[in-house]
Amino acid sequence: MADRSLLLEFYETMYKSRRFDERLWDAYTSGKPLGMTHLGIGEEAVGVGTMKAFGPDDIVCPHHRSHAHLLARGCNLNSMLSETLLKETGVCKGKAGEAHFMDLSQNLYVLGGTLGPCYTVPLGFAYHLKHEGIGNIVVAYSGDGCTNEGPFFEGLNMAKAFNLPVLTIIQNNFFAISEDFRKMTGLQRLSTRAAGFEIPGVTIENGNDVEAVYKAALEAAEYVRSGKGPMILEIMTWRQMGHGPNESGVKYKDPAEQAMWMKRDPLKLLTAKLKEEYAAADEELKALEAKVDEQLDAAWAFAEAAPYAQPEVAMQHIYAGC
Repeated sequence: MADRSLLLEFYETMYKSRRFDERLWDAYTSGKPLGMTHLGIGEEAVGVGTMKAFGPDDIVCPHHRSHAHLLARGCNLNSMLSETLLKETGVCKGKAGEAHFMDLSQNLYVLGGTLGPCYTVPLGFAYHLKHEGIGNIVVAYSGDGCTNEGPFFEGLNMAKAFNLPVLTIIQNNFFAISEDFRKMTGLQRLSTRAAGFEIPGVTIENGNDVEAVYKAALEAAEYVRSGKGPMILEIMTWRQMGHGPNESGVKYKDPAEQAMWMKRDPLKLLTAKLKEEYAAADEELKALEAKVDEQLDAAWAFAEAAPYAQPEVAMQHIYAGC
């Protein structure tokens, strides 16, 4: 069980992710040039709980809905928000946008808009780690949708064949854009596909419980780190909004299921646990929220004052050392 200080850390980072996304929503709907924006409202426990389980030298490859993951990994808030607003002070000089940037200082690689390679590109990192005898692991995240693509099966097959230290995390929020994974696959849980590769497959049913997510991620990371090979960790969660801010998700979601998951909101669950089991006072939580809001105010001011990335630098930084 996590201790009180760790749960308060989880609360602070989850709240930061929630407010980060809410401010992105406000910016998008007010006409700021953000490009495509993927909000993770309702899914914060997955990113925060899993990232805490990995070491700084582990290589992590989040997917496109990953603001909580990036914040939990320690990405600089000014650089992260600048990248989101396409400013040259961004971590990728404003060229990547919010969904596809990477931060090498954090061993963090987001692998781009073509989602299938999130299962194959990390194998190169993993093969290197194994070949060199380095005791770190590679963590490859995806949503539920791209588990239906060829690279999912190719990547897991190669990871098993070479016994590579890869942990595959399926952040299952039920919908690939607008299509329910249960209708697309006929399955209720995607971790069952692990059996075809003779590797472990585990599902966390309430992925909005950050403590349960953290515990499961610790166990999964230890399994892979011990040299036993790859495994799948599926974490069930719920995307409270649409795929992007251009649609709400109302047309394709079951209202009863939406209502059930809204009651499992990860911040509400953690707030209740902190108050009931750890005697956290409202004032203590409000103080954390005020600190986060102040940090976000400063980061927005920094990013909005920064210059936009300019077209003439588009061909720079394509290759290492350039």
